[in-house]
Amino acid sequence: MNRRHFCKIASLAVGALGMNGVSAFAAGRSDSKHTAMTMPLVNGCRVTVLRRECHLDLQALFLDDPDSGPCELFKSGDDFTFSAGERCPAGFCPRLWEMICSAMASHLKCATPNDQSTVILSCPDGTRPVIVRVDSFHEHP
Repeated sequence: MNRRHFCKIASLAVGALGMNGVSAFAAGRSDSKHTAMTMPLVNGCRVTVLRRECHLDLQALFLDDPDSGPCELFKSGDDFTFSAGERCPAGFCPRLWEMICSAMASHLKCATPNDQSTVILSCPDGTRPVIVRVDSFHEHP
């Protein structure tokens, strides 16, 4: 068995175990259909793509397509503004959306009504991460 095949099988096994843990967690929640695509933002934010990285050495070791290159969804300098309650827009990375929603939800717990803050986040794709700046803001009706 070659190393790439072994790593692929091992990562799938770990992912399957992780998904079972997530499923068990979600089953205990009252809204078990809560996914990244349906997760709304708790407050508004502006997302700016700071950098796209590409780790060719890791892609060569772990991906089926070792020449996949950097993320194709975003470009450095892309800028998005999202309102409170908005859901993941079409064409936006659902894994990055989930990271942004989680960061905004934890920020809301300790924010004052006129508070603004900046968070630097990275999508969870380790071979080609996209690094973003998220400026949160509270919208006033």
